[in-house]
Amino acid sequence: MKATLLLCSLLALPAATVFAADSPWTGTWKLDEAKSHFTGQTFTYSKGPGGLLHYEDGSTASFDFGLDGKEYKTWANRTRSYTATGKSAWDTVDKADGKVLSKGHFELSADGKTLNMVFTGTKPDGSAFHEEDAFTRVVGTDGLIGTWRTIRVVGPTGPLSFVMSYPAPGVLHVDVPDMKASSEGRMDGSDNPLTGPTVPPGSTISFKALSPTSYRYVMKINDKTDNIGEQTIAADGRSFTDMNWVPGRENEKTTAVYVKQ
Repeated sequence: MKATLLLCSLLALPAATVFAADSPWTGTWKLDEAKSHFTGQTFTYSKGPGGLLHYEDGSTASFDFGLDGKEYKTWANRTRSYTATGKSAWDTVDKADGKVLSKGHFELSADGKTLNMVFTGTKPDGSAFHEEDAFTRVVGTDGLIGTWRTIRVVGPTGPLSFVMSYPAPGVLHVDVPDMKASSEGRMDGSDNPLTGPTVPPGSTISFKALSPTSYRYVMKINDKTDNIGEQTIAADGRSFTDMNWVPGRENEKTTAVYVKQ
């Protein structure tokens, strides 16, 4: 296959010649929300043990919970509580090690076909965020139980910018200013620590050069893959796309576009 031949030729390139200090990747990149597409991903609510519900989206977030206002462990060091505010509405609180990360409001439409979510909070850099998501029912007929697909995302809470540099040949350093997160490592696919005040403990990220203008990253939590992505720089060097997906759901990729500052 053409793609296989291309990959083999790229693997012959030493990482140092692909990603060096004068690389087009070096610099600050800011999210262009208008050109990005964060829809298409799915998650499922199903019946859990003892009258609880179960959440699953293919990542490391897989948990049982109740709609009773109690805190339930979700993933890593996170918890979430759901408190009913109406027949088909709930307020949520997400915490990490007991500290509030965000507050949310979930509400089903009258016909039960749309689920709306609103999240607010403060990022590690002190900036406030407000995200509004809408999901359409794919499977199921009533209540939360069923499979839902994202159809709208406004004000995404993901990284708003990246700062990239190469402290040594073939070594990538990435900072995410709004999250105060960072990582550094060789472009050889090995796992590197990913650190930051709200980064889950045990988080790692690997970088693998695919070509002079693209690389793949794999994020893990306690050695379990959480998501996978590929970043590809445009021919003019003024922007790059970040395609991201969770394991086994390559057909649900989201695309974020970042513009060089």
